[in-house]
Amino acid sequence: MESIVQILYDHAVKSPDQFFASDDKGNKFTYVDAWHKVKEIAFTMSNNFGIGEDDCVVVECNQQVSFLLIDLACELVGGVFVPIEKDTSCDRKDEIVDETDAKIFVYYTEKTDFPGCVSYDELLEETSDNLEDPVLFPSGERIAEILYSTGTTGKSKGIVISNSANVALAENIRYGVNMRNGNVEFLPVPISHSHGLRCFYANVLNGGAVVLSDGLMRVKQALDLIKEYHVTAMDLSPNAVMLLIKLGRDAFWECAKTLDYIQIGTAVLPESLKEELLEKLPGVHLYNFYGSTESGRSCVLDFSMEKDKKNCIGLPTKNSEIIFADSEGKAFMADSEHLGTLATKGTMNMLCYWRNPELSGLVMRNGYVYSSDLGYKDEDGYVYVLGRKDDVIICNGINISPDEIEAVAVQYDGITDAACVPVSDELKGQAPKLFIVLKNAEGFDKKLFVEFLSFHLELNKMPKYIVTIDKIPRTANGKIQRKRLM
Repeated sequence: MESIVQILYDHAVKSPDQFFASDDKGNKFTYVDAWHKVKEIAFTMSNNFGIGEDDCVVVECNQQVSFLLIDLACELVGGVFVPIEKDTSCDRKDEIVDETDAKIFVYYTEKTDFPGCVSYDELLEETSDNLEDPVLFPSGERIAEILYSTGTTGKSKGIVISNSANVALAENIRYGVNMRNGNVEFLPVPISHSHGLRCFYANVLNGGAVVLSDGLMRVKQALDLIKEYHVTAMDLSPNAVMLLIKLGRDAFWECAKTLDYIQIGTAVLPESLKEELLEKLPGVHLYNFYGSTESGRSCVLDFSMEKDKKNCIGLPTKNSEIIFADSEGKAFMADSEHLGTLATKGTMNMLCYWRNPELSGLVMRNGYVYSSDLGYKDEDGYVYVLGRKDDVIICNGINISPDEIEAVAVQYDGITDAACVPVSDELKGQAPKLFIVLKNAEGFDKKLFVEFLSFHLELNKMPKYIVTIDKIPRTANGKIQRKRLM
């Protein structure tokens, strides 16, 4: 099947009463309920608002099932789904509406001056189901969505994804975590972002279900949802893991023990957090996915089974081919001493950047999406990433990953977060500069900390400067914004 909405229809026919999705506002759908609502919304889109093939529909996320149903309805009529975060500023909403020539903007919090503003209530209003089964489903090569991503640079890019790419992404996840029949996955991560949205697609492919939560600050409500719907898996960011541990405490560990797996993405998982999960959840598979919005879920590591592979991001997923390229973009056999630029090929890759052929040409060549990550592949096919081109510290001609220094620093008792950046050095070219966040400044002994680092790090990886700050700057997904520290 070539689209997620066609897969939804297939499950609605074969398993109509199977649980599809719920949220923390009390909404719950079976597959047949979801299919009929998707058809209703599709009819309203087409009949009331003139949405047809290639028309862009910008939708503000409400972190509820209705957002996902609008996504699938848009797909059904051949439109292009453009999700944006809840509480996006009006200026940014207008920018995305203008950039995509959107036909309508579905708002949740606040409407703009755009004449095509449509409320959720208007779009979800019950109507007669005038679409006959089976309907005409979109082809795989058609554009399904445009996902806006800022990454760590702050510059927004519209990433164009096809229907077939979404199916391939769903396969990468489903087979990457060995998803079982009847999987029910807890999703407190934003479903307006690629990570959460693709997890939803994987569960639709599997005929499973998702349970949505609007964040984790109301942790008791989140834990109640996990128990009520007999959740078997979770999709979490590192920040979400930390929140559940901090606020949920023993109740979280008790719930988590019954899970098949936890998948973690969007940012690097700190070593200290990884060790705590391994210790407290010995029977749960712990997956760390690697990928980008441009080329998603391309590698996966079950770190509950592969505990000693430092800097490893795992094995390529079902639809992924990975190479490492030299400075001229040619594939070569990279190793730990000779790093290459990671590039991925597969059906899951984006089509292009929206209306940006120059940037598309820089990133996409010969069917590969080239990342900024440097690494290599070992003889067993495991992929390792030691840092990003812009992040790697070149000290005495040796490439040093800041991640490695950060991972050691946060293992020291009393340090809650760390970030490392390069600084100029007259003799070495560059040297590491380490920023740390302290749990209690009064009890911190810098001399003992330096001794700890020297025991765990090679001499050329020792920070030249160590600076204490209140907070490490990070993106919404938890990635370190190193440029703000330089």
